Amino acid sequence: MKTNKIHIVGGGIIGLCAAWFLKKEGYEVTIIDKDGFSDGTSYGNLGMIVPSHFVPMAAPGVISKGLRWLVNGKSPFNIKPRLDWDLIQWLWHFYRSANSQQVEASMPVLYELNERSKELYKEISTENGFDFGFEERGLLMLFKTQKQAKEEESLAQRAKRIGVKTEMFDSKSLRSLEPEMELDVLGGIYFPGDAQLHPNQFMTQMTVQLKQLGVSFIPNISVVDFKNKGSKIEALILEDKSIITVENVLLSLGCWTGILMKNAGLKIHLQNGNGYSFTFGKQKLRPHIPTILTEARVAVTPMGDDLRIGGTFEMSRLSEKINQNRIQGIKDGLSAYYKNLDISFTNETRVWKGYRPCTPDGMPYIGKSNALTNLVVATGHGMMGLSLGAVTGKLISQIMTEQATLMDLFPFRLNRF
Repeated sequence: MKTNKIHIVGGGIIGLCAAWFLKKEGYEVTIIDKDGFSDGTSYGNLGMIVPSHFVPMAAPGVISKGLRWLVNGKSPFNIKPRLDWDLIQWLWHFYRSANSQQVEASMPVLYELNERSKELYKEISTENGFDFGFEERGLLMLFKTQKQAKEEESLAQRAKRIGVKTEMFDSKSLRSLEPEMELDVLGGIYFPGDAQLHPNQFMTQMTVQLKQLGVSFIPNISVVDFKNKGSKIEALILEDKSIITVENVLLSLGCWTGILMKNAGLKIHLQNGNGYSFTFGKQKLRPHIPTILTEARVAVTPMGDDLRIGGTFEMSRLSEKINQNRIQGIKDGLSAYYKNLDISFTNETRVWKGYRPCTPDGMPYIGKSNALTNLVVATGHGMMGLSLGAVTGKLISQIMTEQATLMDLFPFRLNRF
């Protein structure tokens, strides 16, 4: 696969990071994106880099909890019921993956992925032209109920087994972490090894740096199919019927990756999980540490003078429609944990909606296609697209330049279902 020219389809966090590492290796890189490289899922991300998130979504108990949430219109988890064979297959594989053996095998892998990604972001932050607010403030998981406290304590024990540092706090001792916030909680777990960055700044700065390095950008047009010759992609077919001749291709289109592959006669199991966020500028009183409100599944991240709030997981078809019930659920969750956080939601408050590509077992797809020898795929990162962006970009560059990879790629293979 080692050639001079590489075309990346998808200009999100993973596509940009892959381009960065590939260009560092001296390759000619072109990125094609259906948008204008100024928006997308990564831009509204909560900016958390989370070695603490080592438990995959497909875990024992998730299905029963999800069924209870389905009857609540404001719940943080929802699957839009529909007659869709792809969804039915995905749910079947999700059910089969949600077992203790799968979780135990996945935990150290997800931890290493996130930890390596954090170190790569840290390295990039020292490069000239980058100042995207990378900080290692850790992550605070707050809980309100005894039931949730037991779940978080169990998580802390699992974390210690694989080398993740944790600290337990009761409601009083939390003052040492968040002295300005009046919290209505029983306690929390603090993961000091987590980090954060400002996604908007990172994406903008990375685009500028890549252009200066000579990476070509083709914006505002979609790739709709491949023109193949034997077992190789010969060209990309664009929506205006034009054709781009290629040598090697990376697909990193997020939720649209599966659609394009299906058009080309290829199959991966992938579903969209919608998420929402709001950003409030110049927020004087705000949490100091990125925080997850565990029962509400709401995330809160300070970004400079701004505060970004987000949450919910809504599995549905790709659509720009905003689910107001999910929005209200985020608002209600916020007020239930913070007594003195003055957030004013108005009709002018911009709601950002992101599309998160989810695999049945909670592990991303990173690897070569068996059917097309010059195709590499990177998608399925779920809610950790930004967190895993840097390490995925590095792995992709090692695959496409035929170097030894820094991790075993077997857990991320495309044909594992």
